[in-house]
Amino acid sequence: MDENTGSVPSAISGARGREVAEQVRQRALQASEQAAAYARDEPMKSLLIAAAAGALLMGLLSLMVRSDH
Repeated sequence: MDENTGSVPSAISGARGREVAEQVRQRALQASEQAAAYARDEPMKSLLIAAAAGALLMGLLSLMVRSDH
């Protein structure tokens, strides 16, 4: 610890930050691969889920725009 500031030196905190960033990147890559595999295995369900999500987002956006007027 730095005696003047009481904080962890930037070299150590930077290394930890890179480690955490790499873990997040690995988890995101794994989730992406799982989503792609699901879409290949269940194309119709994937399409219906995407359509429902889009409709929900459009509905929410529509409500937000209307409430501004």
